Amino acid sequence: MRIKKTLFGEEFEGTDEGLDRVRDDQALLSPREISLFIDEIEDLIYCGVSLPFTSKAVIDQKGCLETLEMLRDNWPWEMLEARRILSEEGEVLGRAEAEAQEMRQRAERQAAFILDQSQLIKVAEARAQEMMESAEKEAAQVLDRAERDARDVYLGLERELDLLLRDIKELVAARLSKLRR
Repeated sequence: MRIKKTLFGEEFEGTDEGLDRVRDDQALLSPREISLFIDEIEDLIYCGVSLPFTSKAVIDQKGCLETLEMLRDNWPWEMLEARRILSEEGEVLGRAEAEAQEMRQRAERQAAFILDQSQLIKVAEARAQEMMESAEKEAAQVLDRAERDARDVYLGLERELDLLLRDIKELVAARLSKLRR
């Protein structure tokens, strides 16, 4: 079914597939044009004949339906998408909050893990430092002991050599005195 409508000086044409503007410079209606369609429907309602003693009126049903059909056929999909998104706002916000909470918990776990690792590293470094100090102290003690032992052995050998030298001198002197006699 083809519908032709002139609205505020602009000609529109509707089909079963949707409204095609006679002017092909824009496929969908602009917000201004949507406002014009709404104004047209409002005019059709105000131009209706009032029924006495009621709040009802007789209006141009065909004109209203044609205008509504053209409006519906050319309603920008962005507005429909926005309406869908608004209707799902609570669900989207809930998912976003759940994701944010999950991310926060993951970050907290990771921070705790890093903190634990940091503390373990500090403990390990302190333990390593203690072990190094203990090893250095023990090495110094071993070296002192080894030096004392070496000095004691040296002194002992020196005494033994002195005694041996004295004994040799005495022996040589005794033999020389025997030979001289």
